[in-house]
Amino acid sequence: MAFRNSMSAVRHCLEAIAHLVADRRPLGCLGLALAACSLSASAAELDRVRTMALAGSVLKVEAIKASGGYSLGTAVSVAPGKFVTNCHVTRDAEIVMLVRGGARWRAASERADLYLDLCVLQVPGLEGVPTVPLARARDLQFEQQVAAAGYTGGAGMQMHVGTISALHDLNGSKVIQTTTAFTSGASGGALFDAEGKLAGILTFRLRGTDGYYFAAPVEWIADRIDDPDGYVAVAPLDGPPPFWAQAAAALPFFMQAASLEVDGRWTDLLTLTDRWTHDDQRDPEPWFLRGNSYSKLDRIGSAVGAYRNAVALNPLYTRAWLNLGKAYVKLGALDDARNVTEVLRNLDADLADQLAASLEPPFR
Repeated sequence: MAFRNSMSAVRHCLEAIAHLVADRRPLGCLGLALAACSLSASAAELDRVRTMALAGSVLKVEAIKASGGYSLGTAVSVAPGKFVTNCHVTRDAEIVMLVRGGARWRAASERADLYLDLCVLQVPGLEGVPTVPLARARDLQFEQQVAAAGYTGGAGMQMHVGTISALHDLNGSKVIQTTTAFTSGASGGALFDAEGKLAGILTFRLRGTDGYYFAAPVEWIADRIDDPDGYVAVAPLDGPPPFWAQAAAALPFFMQAASLEVDGRWTDLLTLTDRWTHDDQRDPEPWFLRGNSYSKLDRIGSAVGAYRNAVALNPLYTRAWLNLGKAYVKLGALDDARNVTEVLRNLDADLADQLAASLEPPFR
């Protein structure tokens, strides 16, 4: 069964759970709702062989700067003769070359969105390169397996398999946060979903941290690829920095939150998420981060309320379920913790086992 179809069925089934949580009903009421909420583990398996076959559509970028020197990156074939990469790779370049197997092709024109950090290159002579099928980032799910392909360090193409750790609302889609590590040279590379489709473009990471790797959603360029307007000859680009390199106060909420989380500034994170929940009442992420902050500040009762809000907004938010269960254990609400374990059992068996381990005797 395709991952998307399987997760859609689970979502419908779990909507009942979301209503129970939102209505502050006892978690003991979840038993019947859980009966139909099973997810085949095989549905979440990444088809690595298929994804590796798509790697032939991922090329190296050499951007030669007008001031001398060059930048390295990666580009992905998204239409005949058209390749998407990050603008921060090409913005200072007067010549952009795509490289594969020692051969080089020069980009003739590009279409740039500097704020979103996505540039589409038109490259004569590469019309025969296989194009990758496009997915939608907003169809992805937490903990779904993904694969990142790019020319890390400017060397050969490398692929790393990981999972989605967060999905951040921005500009009508979802910026994808993953555990798929990449470094310089992989910028502009491909993030493949569980069906081997292109869901995102590897874009930036928080330096000095693990698990903070971000990809721009493919929706941001999907409707512009074949539009002939907007393409100009390759030349240095003048314009704003990308969304992830703005001044601190102008950064998206999720980026401000990530920095506060890395630094352990939990009170400041509460202040930020208070503004965030006010501005976007449909996003579960600020509630999850509020729960984490309350937990770090040993305000467990408040953490429970925040986590419950998160899972009410997104019943597939496995990390919020896990942390809710752990908060219940700390409060001694063991029946509620056991019910959360059963919810997780139908979403992520490994996380369910992790929570169940905290219920070992004498709590079990």
